[in-house]
Amino acid sequence: MTDISKGNSVFIEHLSTIDSTNALLKRRIAAGELSGITAVSADEQTAGRGRRGRTWLTTEGSLMLSAAFPLTGIDPDSIPLVSIAAALATWSTIRFAGVNCAIKWPNDVITLSDGGYHKLSGILSELASSPCGELFAVIGIGINVNCNNMPENLMQPASSLLIEKGTETELEPLANRLLSELISEMEALKQGSGALLSRFAESCVTLGKSVEAQCMDGTIITGEAVALGPRGRLLIKTGERTVAVGAADVSVHFQKNKPAEE
Repeated sequence: MTDISKGNSVFIEHLSTIDSTNALLKRRIAAGELSGITAVSADEQTAGRGRRGRTWLTTEGSLMLSAAFPLTGIDPDSIPLVSIAAALATWSTIRFAGVNCAIKWPNDVITLSDGGYHKLSGILSELASSPCGELFAVIGIGINVNCNNMPENLMQPASSLLIEKGTETELEPLANRLLSELISEMEALKQGSGALLSRFAESCVTLGKSVEAQCMDGTIITGEAVALGPRGRLLIKTGERTVAVGAADVSVHFQKNKPAEE
């Protein structure tokens, strides 16, 4: 276990193999075993998941960490912003590791190049309730760290910290930093959503770009991503109207994976 101290005392329980770090924490919450912030990391996940039920493919030398946070003190209207907080924490951690990156809404951290963008991490935020009704956020984060060859035929082109900076990164200090940043961002969320959304907007490369939102019902919305709504929804201007889309029901891609600088 690793002690994390930044005004908090939290331990990361490290496992060699698990079906899913998120699933493990949710089982413990359902069994009434958790009462405070709890974190678990693993070398291998046999049933890792991404958003909308997608499989998270584990690459060699990945950082896979999940943390459970009691939502006491967070306004219920701010709960949808947990994934925003997680994205900011991941973005800060990767930048600290020496890789220039940005956030692609809703919570992918990516690198930018003349050839488009490459995904460095994925985040899955879920809610879970204890037997006594206490609500937790379970945040799972996977970062491609020390993989030198990314798998082909992925839904989105991917990269790793090793590929981007040319040197390996120690996983344990990176996990320490990530959990510390998560704790800070979740504490910030208790103070309100305004500052959090403002910092997210500054780091979000999606805003101001032409986007294509693919809704679960098959509808495709194209237009310009102009702003974030108060609950983190992406506001897309299409024709004469502006449509708010949520992370739970759409995926947003730069059209044809064009370079974000354009």
